[in-house]
Amino acid sequence: MLRDRHITAFLHTKGSTILITFLACVSCAIAWEKGAVAHIDGNLGLGLPSANMWLDFNWVSAVVNLSANVFAALLTVYINRAFNVLRSLTALVATMFMAMQIASPTTLGQFYGGTLLLLVILFCTMLLFSEFGNENGQRRVFLVFVLAGACAFTQTGYLFYIPVLLLGCMQMRIFTLRTCLAALLGMITPAWILFGSGLVRPENLQWPEMVVAWSVFDTREAVQAFATTGFTILVGVCFTIANILKILSYNSRVRAYNGFLTTAFIATAAFTLLDFNNFTFYIPLLNCLAAYQVGHFFTYRRHRRSYISIVLLIGCYAGLYAWAVA
Repeated sequence: MLRDRHITAFLHTKGSTILITFLACVSCAIAWEKGAVAHIDGNLGLGLPSANMWLDFNWVSAVVNLSANVFAALLTVYINRAFNVLRSLTALVATMFMAMQIASPTTLGQFYGGTLLLLVILFCTMLLFSEFGNENGQRRVFLVFVLAGACAFTQTGYLFYIPVLLLGCMQMRIFTLRTCLAALLGMITPAWILFGSGLVRPENLQWPEMVVAWSVFDTREAVQAFATTGFTILVGVCFTIANILKILSYNSRVRAYNGFLTTAFIATAAFTLLDFNNFTFYIPLLNCLAAYQVGHFFTYRRHRRSYISIVLLIGCYAGLYAWAVA
């Protein structure tokens, strides 16, 4: 007989992630069939083409983006397992991330800069976490800022994360003069290589096209996108506040890990609101970091009937998806 505790336990296993991933694939196919995937076009790059121009707007882009989202979900599971961020093994963060992505067919159904941002920040997070307390960790810090500097040529929004990553170095207790120099050299190196090789010429640099994000939607789609993004920010803020006292009770290492993820969520939510002309760029990362807050809350409150709240939250995102494809 299926009991409450069995359902709750299932939601923390990879089985729930596999199930929600399958539903994400089905939902993406339906969204394409219904024409609910709005094309994010325009060159948003500073010197290189932005990620939305790397692939044609077709099913190949959708498959690549779905694969990237699944990989990102698996990365959240790996990061928790490798660094014990949540103090417990759980796949709920990945499950919630995929559920949140389902509610935004436009950002799930095509490869674009937001997906690349998600992958880059998750990879940089792994690099920073791996160097906690290591004063000689300049090589990985250099790599972090090389990635940020290179990606900034494809979309200037990456520059907003430079202060966040520097703050991450402080939280990981590796912020020294040598770390600062490594970060500076990391930022300079991509420009040095691109200009030196002739791939980007200074005289050809143009400020990215001003593409208003909501211009790709019609009025109804825009309202749905705003509502979904606003709901995710609200969910993330509420669960962040609920998690603060628990985070403070952890040891210094785990507190630093959770502190960085919390800082990244707050920063991403702020960038989404402040850079509203380009809000779609931040949606995948916003969803991932909000999902982390939700997963964190229900991991240390794994009560027998906590599944009810989780299922209700997933149901809200299912309702937002239904609105998007209606």
